[in-house]
Amino acid sequence: MSKYLVNKFMHVVNMNEEAEDAYVENPPGFVARWEKGERLEFTPEERRALERRDYGSLYAMGAHPFLLWSFTEAIWRREMDREELVKDYKAKAATVGYPDFES
Repeated sequence: MSKYLVNKFMHVVNMNEEAEDAYVENPPGFVARWEKGERLEFTPEERRALERRDYGSLYAMGAHPFLLWSFTEAIWRREMDREELVKDYKAKAATVGYPDFES
């Protein structure tokens, strides 16, 4: 996993409301445009997780846990109750254990 690239992506989406809205509206399209703009590519697994907004897979791949939580909360807040999201996030993290978060 290119942890730096995934973490940078999450940071950009989380810190820019327009980017967040565009990502939530069309995750595959936003991911493709972002990769093209950065002139970098995610691995197929990273791209699939980002396109599906799959925070469980991103956690398992070692995405930075603080960035991942704020990213997850931002992109799911319109669709999922916070308590439900916290419960699901914790459950998915628990199945993985403690991944390697080093860059």
